[in-house]
Amino acid sequence: MNSTNTAYRQNYYKSLHGFALVTAIVAVGLIVAGALVTSTKSGDAVPDWPLSYGTLAPTMIGGILYEHSHRLIAGLTGILITILAIWLWRKYPNQKLRWLGVAAFLAVVFQAVLGGLRVLVVSTASVQNAAVSVTGISSIETNRLIVAIIHGCLAQSILALLFAIVLFTSRSWLQERVTEFPGNPPRQLRGLSIILLSVVFGQLILGAVVRHTGAGLSIPDFPLAFGGLIPPFGNLPVNPYMPHPFSYHEYVVKVAVHFAHRLVGFSIVAFIVYLFVKYRSLPRLGKYVKILTGLIVVQIFLGGLNIWTHISILSTVLHVVTGSLILAGSVILVLWTGRSIKESVLQKEPVR
Repeated sequence: MNSTNTAYRQNYYKSLHGFALVTAIVAVGLIVAGALVTSTKSGDAVPDWPLSYGTLAPTMIGGILYEHSHRLIAGLTGILITILAIWLWRKYPNQKLRWLGVAAFLAVVFQAVLGGLRVLVVSTASVQNAAVSVTGISSIETNRLIVAIIHGCLAQSILALLFAIVLFTSRSWLQERVTEFPGNPPRQLRGLSIILLSVVFGQLILGAVVRHTGAGLSIPDFPLAFGGLIPPFGNLPVNPYMPHPFSYHEYVVKVAVHFAHRLVGFSIVAFIVYLFVKYRSLPRLGKYVKILTGLIVVQIFLGGLNIWTHISILSTVLHVVTGSLILAGSVILVLWTGRSIKESVLQKEPVR
């Protein structure tokens, strides 16, 4: 018997897998809460941290409702990730999976610190001075934006980590035999999936910049840009949706960032269409490609809906959450592709 056929036949713990899935779902809820905070401009509604106006139970009105709810869900997510990391360390012999749990724990601790720093850098002089010293940037608003963008991107990364843990603890990953490729595995699929993941993460960074700099309506139409394929950067028209006052240079920068976000989005569409046409017939990877294709098509529509509704709260939140799910799906595609190719090669080795 080929010993490699049992390489992935490991113990499956249903309760642990279920807990990992619940943790990932709660983390999605946290991203929803964070998107609501940004969309309702409630980030500065509470000036202190980790308490809210000196208490764990402030009056839940206005922006306090969104900001404090976000903190409560963040606390719950942190507790769940801590339990998950301990559980993985005690239960699983797989060192990589153990350290993945540790990475998720450390990331959520750092995320909490960033969340507090995002608040205190606006409201506390000592934190402002420290931020200026570290970054060398005198503008408090710029420091706030830097922290907010890193905070948003790290949230997406944590969600991707959790979905990876969900996959690694699943019965299909631990016990099912992989039969994706009847012939030689298409090794280029591994590289293509990694490129897709990289571009998706870069797009999420651009999206965070667009969202936190208020550039969402710097291009007021969609799918065109000021009625054309490329914005007229040398002569941008008056845009009533831009916040005043602003310089023309700032206007150009925001239009450029927004347009870059669109270009990367359309490139992701082209990429996933190629993967769909070429690999949709594969048993499991084809299913993941189809799911990603659907999510990306929805995401493009939501991007347009943001423009058409002038950045409505609902469309913005859905756009952020769908982007998170696309990242998580891209991570799963990379992992399962690597696993499929590896086991396909092992199964073709001669019996010893």
